[in-house]
Amino acid sequence: MSENNINLRVPKSPDEKESAYNNSFNIVNILCIVGYLGYNFSIEWQNWEKLSKRSYNNSWKVSVSDEIESQVLRLEEVCKQIDNLLHIFVICLVGTMMWSLVRFVCRQWLIFEQSMNSNGNCQWFLSLILLAVLNQLQTGLTLFGILLILPTSFFTCYTVLSRYLCTIAISCFVAWFILSLIISIISKPILNYRIPYQELGSVGKNVEIDVKRKSYKDNKYDEQEVSLNDQHDTV
Repeated sequence: MSENNINLRVPKSPDEKESAYNNSFNIVNILCIVGYLGYNFSIEWQNWEKLSKRSYNNSWKVSVSDEIESQVLRLEEVCKQIDNLLHIFVICLVGTMMWSLVRFVCRQWLIFEQSMNSNGNCQWFLSLILLAVLNQLQTGLTLFGILLILPTSFFTCYTVLSRYLCTIAISCFVAWFILSLIISIISKPILNYRIPYQELGSVGKNVEIDVKRKSYKDNKYDEQEVSLNDQHDTV
């Protein structure tokens, strides 16, 4: 018995090229998250001698006073660099949003061209701009939300954010979920929009459409079945 496998590459539709996961966790966000975790590790490494002098018992129960003192030590180190960390965060936030915009335009460049070449159809182009802005908000909201819940987040150096950290973090992820739901709902009709024939900019006064027909002697169409896994029995 022999098996013939036929690999078919089906082109993705414009809406299938978009993904909330890939947009949220792009390369800029991943580098920012990993970089901040490395920064926290460097703080603990530099203060290893201070942390190792804490008295720990042999049980699973931790000393609350020692644990609080360790957290305070890390937070003090972070808050000393709060101005630099805030500037880096703003740069990363702008960078990840611009990266999201560039990637979206690159993936949907043909759609943007069609929307700009359509006569008097600004609604489609404006819808694409709205979708691009929502994608940028999605990736920016992801970076802000994850940095809120990372260990010793520098946002806790601000009084308002520190007091309502859990509420702000939960609200941030709820907003991300609602925004992702809105994007998934509106992206398909926007990206798969069809231009009416009379609105095409390339259509002139004298346009002929050639329809090719094939004639068959027996007036029957030849059919060929293609399957992904076509098995043939051989004797």
